[in-house]
Amino acid sequence: MSIAELLRSRGLIDVEDIEVLHAQTTEEGLRYTEALPEERLVALLREHGGRAPIQMIIRVMGKELFGIALGWAKRRGWVRVENGELVLERSGDLEELRRVLKRFAGGGVVEGVDEEILRELVRRGLLKVERRRRRLLKLRPGAVDEARRLLELGEAVTYLTSELIATGRWRSVALKPYNVEAEPPRRYPGRKHFFKEFIEMVREVMYSLGFEEIRDDFVVPELWNFDALFQAQDHPSRDIHDTFVLGAAARLEPFAEIVERARRAHETGGDTGSRGWGYRWSEEKAARLILRSHTTAATIRWLSQHRDPPARGFIVSRVFRRDNMDARHLPEFTNFDGVIMERGFNFRKLLGLLRQIMRGLGFEKIVFKPSYFPFTEPSVEGYIYIEGFGWLELFGAGMFRPEVLYIAGVKHPVGAWGMGLERMVMALRGIDDIRELYSYNVAVLRKFVSGWF
Repeated sequence: MSIAELLRSRGLIDVEDIEVLHAQTTEEGLRYTEALPEERLVALLREHGGRAPIQMIIRVMGKELFGIALGWAKRRGWVRVENGELVLERSGDLEELRRVLKRFAGGGVVEGVDEEILRELVRRGLLKVERRRRRLLKLRPGAVDEARRLLELGEAVTYLTSELIATGRWRSVALKPYNVEAEPPRRYPGRKHFFKEFIEMVREVMYSLGFEEIRDDFVVPELWNFDALFQAQDHPSRDIHDTFVLGAAARLEPFAEIVERARRAHETGGDTGSRGWGYRWSEEKAARLILRSHTTAATIRWLSQHRDPPARGFIVSRVFRRDNMDARHLPEFTNFDGVIMERGFNFRKLLGLLRQIMRGLGFEKIVFKPSYFPFTEPSVEGYIYIEGFGWLELFGAGMFRPEVLYIAGVKHPVGAWGMGLERMVMALRGIDDIRELYSYNVAVLRKFVSGWF
């Protein structure tokens, strides 16, 4: 190949790559070059007058070979089964199939072979066919003398080395032209999925700000997903059309204190100064198991176990909602939630913290807009600016309401936020279909190189 490349680079030969079909008889095929299984079956039936008991034939041929022979003989219409016996109907000539098996015993290029025969032998595993590349070299007219001169020089090299110069071997080699514009071979080493890389970056930012990562279950009782967040039990979002209900119930005895506080907060407001929702709260409904619809279900549970400041917790994990799958929606996605509790913590400090987090992720332009959320007051929506995209509504945040703090047993102010990461990554990467975030298509994944900003 080195010599061929040298001659081609000097314009002395033409190089043409062509694809050919190469066939090789398999080990099983080699056993049938004298007679195929169905031919052996027919010969055996003829020896017994055209009819023989199946069990006897199995003893002679063996169970495995008999199964192959019977299947193909019936497919060709050569035999029929009758009262435990095999009856010969007719026979045929398979000489052409055997001839092909013999022809490719040592391998060779497929030429002049009937396609049906080739297809049958491949399907039966008697012949292995693959496409191979052949390189044809053709000497150009009048190039013989120059080609001979180059070859007489001896070894062809791409570039001079110190060894060639020091030993004087450079006098006996032919230097090949070097194309400085040629690209190096492409290499695709294994790497993490680009979305997973981004999630890990979010984690690193939160660790750097002194936050502890929260781990929790996908399946939770409604107590944590709704009731502990002071969400009314008749709220539309708790309907089965929005939430995945599992049809089972959790034991709430380990959370007796939280359950009692939730009852008081919902029915009368407890000692928060609120009037509550004014209905009879159902523990049975609070015990229903569901797939969590937001990761605030995890942060409020964690907060109820970390009641003394300072407490900083975050979670990046999956949540589930009943959505029809399309370019903008999936029934599961990734939530990034966090809570922070400190003495003297207030709304202004929460907004400052959110700016720090966003800047840690590379976003300098952040604005807030007043908003409403069921379990925070005051509340805001957060927007970030992405070059080439514009302003993106990203998160909701606010200070937990007194009723939520009361249920969790917390006596200090708590700031909280939540956001979906998919829409942020889609905007950053210019992705129009959310399903591309979870694609296994290598061609799609190679579009996204390392580095985010």
